[in-house]
Amino acid sequence: MLAIQQIPVLKDNYVYLLHDADTGSTAVIDPAEAEPVLETLDRLGWNLTHILNTHHHWDHIGGNLTLKRLTGCQIFGAERDREQIPGIDVGLGDGDSVALGNIQAQVLAVPGHTQGHIAYWFREDAALF
Repeated sequence: MLAIQQIPVLKDNYVYLLHDADTGSTAVIDPAEAEPVLETLDRLGWNLTHILNTHHHWDHIGGNLTLKRLTGCQIFGAERDREQIPGIDVGLGDGDSVALGNIQAQVLAVPGHTQGHIAYWFREDAALF
């Protein structure tokens, strides 16, 4: 089962930590800032393994490089936005999947907000980011 922690960032955004307790894998969705994420990881005793970016806007990628440098995590995002997502390791498209430990997310293309916007659907946990 996926543990989900919501973290307020900036003035009116949220970042989400997703954790697979069986494997210890932890992802952050759209880290606008690194510090609130690092503080929450430390408080919970979780180690960051993944960054899952939904799109390339600054208020969703601002913490990418700091988090990657400090944790060694991998960054996932839309292949279509590869040039605009700092530190991206894995480019994704519609129908791809991402494993967070033993938990799978299906990648959905949802262009509209940006042309390369993607969503992560954790079917077993009924969670969509």
